Formats: sequence, structure tokens, C-alpha cells
Amino acid sequence: MDMTGRWAGVAAIGWSALYVASKVHLALEERLGVTGGPHVPPERYAAYGPGEVARAQWANAAVGLLVIAVAATALLTLRHRAARWTVLTALGTCTLVAAVGAAGMLGGALLTDRGGAPFGAYCAIWTALLALTTTDLHRRTRASAVRCAESSPATRSGRGFLVGQDAGEPLQ
Repeated sequence: MDMTGRWAGVAAIGWSALYVASKVHLALEERLGVTGGPHVPPERYAAYGPGEVARAQWANAAVGLLVIAVAATALLTLRHRAARWTVLTALGTCTLVAAVGAAGMLGGALLTDRGGAPFGAYCAIWTALLALTTTDLHRRTRASAVRCAESSPATRSGRGFLVGQDAGEPLQ
């Protein structure tokens, strides 16, 4: 893994930990919202029963821990193709969710007076870190596939991947 991929992965873990810490803090205080997000009016609490605000924030903290686990797993050397693609898909999904959060918060802050620009900027940085981690994992996944192909018995014998195909013979 190159240093950019490793740095981005570790930074994504740390950035996600800040989100988890914020959600734990809000859960303990039984408050809605996000740190740096738009103001939550008191009438929004009416939709929640006793203890539900805290449970919702604990669930958000758990999602943040899941993002940490996915980003940490992306830093490992995954030997099985299915594991690599599963983590790549999960990491790509995390990146997409962070990008949607960034667009929604920044767009809402720019187009309305609701606020939330600091959390939107936070999400934009989170997106960049997760995207770099995803790109690095994808690069390593492709490099691993090439190494596997080069070391396969079919390639060493001069035979292609298709039965009956000689090296240099066009595919039919």
C-alpha cells in the first residue's frame, strides 16, 4: 500500500471516530442533531418518545463504528477475492453516504438559512478520505488480481484463461 492510501485510511478512521464521539455526546445529553449541523427546533422532539432520542443517537454512533470497522478492514491485506470486493463495496457505500451528507448539508446551508455548513464541510472531508481509501483498496485489488493471473498454472504454461487458447491467440 502506498503512503497516500495508508494515510487516508488512518485519517478516515480518526475522522469517523470524531463522528462517533459527537453522537455519543448527543446520546448522553438526549439531543437531536449533529455537531456543526443545523439547529434542531424543540418541536422536532415531539416525534420521539421517552429515551428514543438517545437510542437514535446511539444507533448513529453504531453506524460510525461500522464505518471505522470497514475503513480499518480496508487497510488489511485481504487474500480472498470475495472479501476484497465485499469491503470495497461497503467502503464505496460509506463514501457515497458521506458525499450525500456533504451535498445536503452544504446545499441546505447555502440555499437556506438553516445552517449546517460546518457539518457539511466535515462530511466533504470525510468523503475525500473515504474516497482515497476506496481508490487505494481498488488499486490493491486490481494489483492482486494481476499477481494471481501471472502466477496461475495456465499463464505459466503459455496457455490463456480460456480452454484451448494459446498465448497471443485472439479471443473468439
